[in-house]
Amino acid sequence: MIHLLYLIPLFSLGSIIILYQLNGKRDFLWFDLVQFFYGFIVAPLVFVWAKSFLFHLMSQEVNVGLSTTELFIIDTIFSTFCLYVYAFVVIHALTKSFSLKTLKDPLFDIFYHSEVLHLWWTHLITFGGGMAVMTTLAITNLFFASNIYLDKASFYTFVTSGILVGSFALLGVWLSDPKQEGANFMRIMKLFFGFFFIIHVVGYFLLNPAFNSQHLVYWWSLFVFATLVTISLFTYRSRRARSTMERLVDRFKHSGWGFNIELFEEK
Repeated sequence: MIHLLYLIPLFSLGSIIILYQLNGKRDFLWFDLVQFFYGFIVAPLVFVWAKSFLFHLMSQEVNVGLSTTELFIIDTIFSTFCLYVYAFVVIHALTKSFSLKTLKDPLFDIFYHSEVLHLWWTHLITFGGGMAVMTTLAITNLFFASNIYLDKASFYTFVTSGILVGSFALLGVWLSDPKQEGANFMRIMKLFFGFFFIIHVVGYFLLNPAFNSQHLVYWWSLFVFATLVTISLFTYRSRRARSTMERLVDRFKHSGWGFNIELFEEK
């Protein structure tokens, strides 16, 4: 294991040097392929390596007798700093992609390109990825019961808070709808809601978890997705429910909301 701590930075540095000459040759998810590799593969790999190396040094090599709490504080401070650095790495990967495209085509529309990322990829991956993480934690909780013990009142309060969280989550998704003529963002989101809700339901029938705090994460997540699916169904079937939801969403819209460039051809 310790050998990997030395091999990973060598691999990262070597790949950066080798791939640098391939800049501008291929695209992936509207990024230059090499810049995507730097920002979304090499940088996260180096981040995980740096955390692991720091933990190894603090726990094995430095004889200062740090407690678990002290190690956690050091790791948190270090991770926060690394996340700030990583944010600028991703910004550089994006702006470098723009630069490479304008070298090939001086009339390249940077605004159009950035709006594809802003209105679609970031929203889809953020919401879809968040739901995937929640579902993974929930299903994991089905297999591995937690050691959390709450009284009934606290348990019911926490679980039913999933209804409130699901409602606000749907509000956030609704506010992120780019309103494009040639593609339906909300339809994709509703498919996500239904897909992850079905995974929760299948997990319930296969493993039959008890309704208690040992499966707190699962039940809370189930309530969140049940709320998302229920409100989505009502706003699709009922004009009154849809109108009520739209009036609520209107209260949170910022100035200029909905004035997006059209990215797709009308169907």
